[in-house]
Amino acid sequence: MLSEKMKSVYAADIFRLAAEQKNEVFYNSSAEHAAIVHQALASYATRYIDIFSSNMCTEVSNNAGYCDAMKKFLDSDITHSIRIILTDYTPDFSRTDIARLFAKYPLQVSVKSYDGNVMYKGAPAHFTVSDDRAFRLETDIKERMAFGNFNSPEQAVGLRTVFDKIFISPLAKSVPLC
Repeated sequence: MLSEKMKSVYAADIFRLAAEQKNEVFYNSSAEHAAIVHQALASYATRYIDIFSSNMCTEVSNNAGYCDAMKKFLDSDITHSIRIILTDYTPDFSRTDIARLFAKYPLQVSVKSYDGNVMYKGAPAHFTVSDDRAFRLETDIKERMAFGNFNSPEQAVGLRTVFDKIFISPLAKSVPLC
């Protein structure tokens, strides 16, 4: 567990990079770091957020800071969109705070399940990408090891291309939000 001081230093650095849209690689190595990065991605997204994840049933996705940032993103413009692909979807997802929030925005949020993986260097990976410039790529799902950048269009567009291919695939099945 990270000390509060270490979390606040890390959070300040991440939010500064996001606000400045700095082209600088950052790393995260814990669930606490992951939650901070996701909050920053949601807080500074201006058009879309695409999420490729396991089930979004953990504290990383179901904390007040992240839910608030997602709500602000969706409320700020009707054209803002969130698309999600879950690789380990379970009905428990519909009982999470984040799913209940998303259910209020059926025209802006789409969730699909996918029985497959995206591989990075031979291992399954998860990622979030926004606005064709910002991303977080989780390279060790179990240990929450990841890297990202808030202004790397080439990498972000590459991840979005992968996401788009899976999202429109007949193997990706729509998940109802209720």
